[in-house]
Amino acid sequence: MVREQRTSTSKSLSKPPPIAQNPIYGKRYHKQEQNTQWNHQKQDHRYCPTAYWQPDYWQQQQQNRQRDQEIRKAAKRENQANAKHKQDLTDTTFQELLDNNDNIQEQFSESLQTEEQDHLYLGQIPKVVAREKQKRVVKETRDRAIKVTMRAAKLDQETISVTIENKKAPAMNGHGPSHVTANGQDKGNDGKPPLRAILGNSASQRQQDTSTVYHSPESSFRRPRHPRVMFPGPQRTTGVSVNHRLKVTPQSDAPTPAGAPITPPASPEYAQTTSAAKTTYKEDIGNVVTNPKVKVPLKYDPSFDPVSTLNLYCEANDFEKPAYNVFNKLRHLHCSVQIAGDVYSSYPQEFTDKETAYQCTAKIAIQRILHAQSHQKRSACTFSDAEFIDGLYEELLKHPHGILGHKLEDWYGSTFRQHLPSHWYDLILNSNKIRVEHGIDPRIILFANDPGSLKPDRASITTLPQMVLPWQASEGGSHDWNMFISFCDSTKLVWARMIDQIANFEELTKQIGRQMESPHFRQKVSKLYAQEVYLVEMADGWNRVRAISVDEETRSCRCHFIDFGDVGMFHLEDLFQCPPQFLVLPAQAVCLSMYALDKFEDHPHAHKVLTKELDGQTVVAHVLTTEKQFLELGGSAQGVVENGKRRACLVATLYDTSTAEDIHLNDLVASRITKCTPAPSLSDGKTTPILVSHINDDGDLMVLLRNDDLKFVERSIAQTVADLGEQDRVSYSDLLHDRHIFVCDETVDGVKQWFRGRLVTRPLNPEEETFDVYYVDDGRQRKTHISNIYRLEANNRALATFPPQALPVRLHDVPEIGGHMLHRLRGLIPWRTEALLKFVAKDSGKPLVNVFIREDPESMYMCVNIGLRLEFEMASSIHPDYTLLSSNVQLPRRGSFSSVFSNQSSNSDLVATTPPVTPEKKPSARAGASTFSSLMLKDYEAIPAVGAYFEVRVALSVNPGHFAVQPYKCYNQLQTLMKNLQEHCQKPTAKAVQPSQLAIGEAYAAPDSAGVYHRVSIHKIYDEIIHVRFVDVGDDGVIACDQLKTLNPELRKLPKMALPAQLYGIQLTDVVWSKENCVRFRELSLGQKFIGIVRRMTKQRDGGRAMCLELVDTSTPKDIKLHEILINEKHAQPATKEV
Repeated sequence: MVREQRTSTSKSLSKPPPIAQNPIYGKRYHKQEQNTQWNHQKQDHRYCPTAYWQPDYWQQQQQNRQRDQEIRKAAKRENQANAKHKQDLTDTTFQELLDNNDNIQEQFSESLQTEEQDHLYLGQIPKVVAREKQKRVVKETRDRAIKVTMRAAKLDQETISVTIENKKAPAMNGHGPSHVTANGQDKGNDGKPPLRAILGNSASQRQQDTSTVYHSPESSFRRPRHPRVMFPGPQRTTGVSVNHRLKVTPQSDAPTPAGAPITPPASPEYAQTTSAAKTTYKEDIGNVVTNPKVKVPLKYDPSFDPVSTLNLYCEANDFEKPAYNVFNKLRHLHCSVQIAGDVYSSYPQEFTDKETAYQCTAKIAIQRILHAQSHQKRSACTFSDAEFIDGLYEELLKHPHGILGHKLEDWYGSTFRQHLPSHWYDLILNSNKIRVEHGIDPRIILFANDPGSLKPDRASITTLPQMVLPWQASEGGSHDWNMFISFCDSTKLVWARMIDQIANFEELTKQIGRQMESPHFRQKVSKLYAQEVYLVEMADGWNRVRAISVDEETRSCRCHFIDFGDVGMFHLEDLFQCPPQFLVLPAQAVCLSMYALDKFEDHPHAHKVLTKELDGQTVVAHVLTTEKQFLELGGSAQGVVENGKRRACLVATLYDTSTAEDIHLNDLVASRITKCTPAPSLSDGKTTPILVSHINDDGDLMVLLRNDDLKFVERSIAQTVADLGEQDRVSYSDLLHDRHIFVCDETVDGVKQWFRGRLVTRPLNPEEETFDVYYVDDGRQRKTHISNIYRLEANNRALATFPPQALPVRLHDVPEIGGHMLHRLRGLIPWRTEALLKFVAKDSGKPLVNVFIREDPESMYMCVNIGLRLEFEMASSIHPDYTLLSSNVQLPRRGSFSSVFSNQSSNSDLVATTPPVTPEKKPSARAGASTFSSLMLKDYEAIPAVGAYFEVRVALSVNPGHFAVQPYKCYNQLQTLMKNLQEHCQKPTAKAVQPSQLAIGEAYAAPDSAGVYHRVSIHKIYDEIIHVRFVDVGDDGVIACDQLKTLNPELRKLPKMALPAQLYGIQLTDVVWSKENCVRFRELSLGQKFIGIVRRMTKQRDGGRAMCLELVDTSTPKDIKLHEILINEKHAQPATKEV
């Protein structure tokens, strides 16, 4: 029985009763219930508790369990709240510790930095003392050198004083009676004395033939020159050259740096000449042309109507509405349109109806205006040669299919906003980064080479020992070396050999010749490597050469004669291996740069003079470079090659001491180059590529010949601009003796353009600030403020002495050019237009030419002369008075037209066999003509440069952001003009103006509200109501047409006197000026005289330009600035500093 009970009990444990399989309160509760039931079952055998069977027992148990659960949840929530509070407290404490740590570190770093600076300062004190001591030593050395160096000879006249006879010349550097053979000169020297030491004086020219070479062992060894190959990139870079460093002379009272060179002798760059001061100025050099300024540029949308686009363009710029003219010709129509004084024609296109003619002509005008705008906004190329090639190469990498050569100008201008340099094609040919492929002649395509092809062929090359130069042991010793000029590449690359090394070089040459006579010792070259040394056989013997660049396709290379200095091109078969025993002697050619002649480096006429005056001559080279500077610049006697361009490490002044007086060869070369440079001229009957720079009022063209001379001028201008500073501005004394000056012109949209100029008249007194300047390379004449004029002769003598490039020419066999024809010509040929010119004959000193232009890069050339004649015929046949502005204008003969037509029909060169007579232009007809531009007033051009100042009088005061000033120096002239204007307009003979005669931009006289007459310009026309601008006051007004009076020529001479301005130093953008602000500004400024400092040029909403002036009242002992008064009185806010 007992066993059966245990078995049943075990069954109940292994398999719970059914109530335990239905969870109600969770697993734990059911386990407890299961155990409770099992206990009750076990107790059932013993006793039965009475509480278990009470009715409310289970309800009390359930309530107890719910109360326990609520207690546990409350305890849990309390624990979570305590944990969160503890975490917040921990975070707050940690953040406070971090902040305290940062403050401690900051204080510690400041104290540490101060301590480090103190240690650094204490460590530099010995260095400063040593540097000052070295400076003092160098200064004493320089002073001693000044006493022994000669003074430079003046160019045109110089008094020579001889102090030592030749036979008594002291021996120096081993050159005396006992050292004749050391100079490379034997006794049989045609009676000429040997070289001696440099005397203290110099001669400006040689007495004997400069091409004579002394009979010396050196001269007997001269070989015939190999055909010369220009070294790539001969142009000067924008970096600091050796000559530029040596030209800087420290002031006597300032400490001289330890590395500064000695003070060189006076150079031709700074030589003063008396002949320049005696230059006579012409009374009238050029004509001033004033055209309406474009305020809003033309924006063309092909989806818009061209005629409507032109109307909107003229309206936005306050131009007169476009005037179309249609001409009939054999059932067809020709059309032209006039915009702002320029005429654009559809010739040679023909149309059947007027609407088509209008649309096509408007489209042609839009294309020409856009082309002119794109060229005017571009400045001259300011990049160096290396920067130009690198920039072009980077852009060409983006065009794997290349760029067409004839589209390169427009593409480069739109990409870099600059014109191409004139010598761009030469730079590309000499560069290994860009290749040129030729298509259909004359088309070319430019490609960027693969970057991997620019890597050197191999790393190891043959090296030669460096030549030991004869530096003096003493620091202040003079470096005068006897040398033989073997080759002249430029003024910065003159190659010479040490005469003392002639014997060693001759011995080496004999050994090479004896060994290479046997074909057994001639080792052919299997592959060419750059910078490797080879042997090549010339007519005079064997020479050592170094490969500069290798062309794998043609199996040839450009080689440098390391013992002579010149360059040649050789094929692989011409070169042989150089045995090691011939590489012991250093390269004998030493590269020199002629002091103060670095600006003549790429002068197109310098090489001819250098070859004649220096090549093959024995000279004394006075080396200005110290040994320390030589090592800093590269330490190579043959110079250093950087970016494919060789730079000399030695700067010297050359002397010829074989005569009674020392001949300063640097001065001599500079003078001969200047005299050998011809002025531009035209070849008879030949076609010449040109640039049209200007068209004057007589219809004559100022042209620039596109040749090497123009390239040199443009390159030199860019280089000079890079070196200019404030110290280079001219003074009154400079203008008295300088023939050429350098002018900064900002009249075209604020873009700085630089020109060489010449004063039209000599300055009369030191108080003058504005001058009439003629641009010698452009043909225009403009008034210029003295702050925009810089010295040219002191900065670039090569450019200052170069002949003017603007050449005046006259169109051949064309009618009188004036009025409509003049505007048509200017519209047809904008500024800097490329053209072809053919010289026909001469008339009163001016060449008569035919000019051919392209309408676009893809079109054929068109003859301008024929186009003007045909248009004149069509216009005169329909409107006889259309082009004739004066009755005494002489017309061309009918025979001229018939000869042109016959030549054109026979496909000849458009020029008759017997040139027709071109009528002479009569000044009386020109003076009496009334053209569109003659009724307009000139703008005031002599605006000072930024940073300069001038006296002004405030004529209009609206608010600090809108007022007008008058140049005070012209105030008396303006008062006189106003007095004469009142007398003229009050006379009964004063002519009124009809509405049909008015045109936008023309100038007349009109009264103000007080009845005082002023000069006005037409701004807009509304039938009988005219919107005018008072040009001498700066205000606008509306008047009736019958109030206008014509102006006589005397009243038009003075330019517009009102200059728009804004006040500097205060906030101007997004400012609303109150009535109190305007009244206070008017009280302080109107009618007052100030010193106006030009701080910048700003662009107004209407497209015009205004000066941002700082107005200073200097009438009191302390200067008073107007903007500071407004700021202190709370009438304006200070301007924020631009970051």
